[in-house]
Amino acid sequence: MLSTLPLTFVTLVEAGSITGAADELSIAKSAVSQNLKRLEEQLNVKLAVRTTRRFSLTPAGERYYQKCKEILALSQIAKTEMEAFGATPSGPLTITAPHAFITPIIVPAISRLLKLYPDLTPNVIADDKRLNLVAEGIDLSITVGTLPDSDLRARRIGELYDVLYIAPSLLAHAPDKRTPEFIDWLKSLPYIAHSRETQIVEHLVKLGGDQEEVSLEFKPRLHGNTIETVTAFAKQGLGIALLPNIGVLDDVRAGDLVPLHETSNSDPTPIYALHAYDNLLPKSIDETIEAIQKVLKSNS
Repeated sequence: MLSTLPLTFVTLVEAGSITGAADELSIAKSAVSQNLKRLEEQLNVKLAVRTTRRFSLTPAGERYYQKCKEILALSQIAKTEMEAFGATPSGPLTITAPHAFITPIIVPAISRLLKLYPDLTPNVIADDKRLNLVAEGIDLSITVGTLPDSDLRARRIGELYDVLYIAPSLLAHAPDKRTPEFIDWLKSLPYIAHSRETQIVEHLVKLGGDQEEVSLEFKPRLHGNTIETVTAFAKQGLGIALLPNIGVLDDVRAGDLVPLHETSNSDPTPIYALHAYDNLLPKSIDETIEAIQKVLKSNS
């Protein structure tokens, strides 16, 4: 938008008089005259000829007026576009999230969004690392765990639990879980570890009813550097594995994995939506966060 002095000048030209401009701007006539005088002093050029009955532009004033009109028009176009941008999500939208979140969470959320806002053009980057949003032009990051200090804005949108899972084919050979033999059998199972897990892995398991939590130690037999790899091994009945409940939703629903009921390994891990937009969050990103949060909630 034009500053006060040029805006006064444009209003004066279009009103045709100091009185008309003063009424339009709701300021005193003396303020209109003073603003015009200050503007001419700043530009060091005569913009108009003024008498008690007549107001006319000089050639310089006419050119300056046309340029100011162009700026006003561009400002209005920009304002209109920003209002449209804020009102109806559209255009490019880049999102990053861990691999394990893509199929059960991100894809359903994007599917819902596209039905509501078909002019959106999402780009999803699956990466377990926390990428640099500003440097890589990313609008939104879905991330898990403790956040480092940064200038990014964070919104907590859910939580996940790490649970011990086992394939039904392996569980079919288990003793009755109400007996001591079941604990011995669990301890004897091969353990499938993520590469970040230590050599000896300890988990607390409550098997139900009034039973106390039992501490189980496992020595990993297999390792994988992604949740998908560990999950694939577990589904094949190659051992027991600690997996995020959200990452294996579809596998549990399909009957390919079974959680050990009432497993308590740790506190829930927070899930955050990160962005770099301060308080001026575009509606497309706000709607995307809401959609992802709804899918997380429905799968909790």
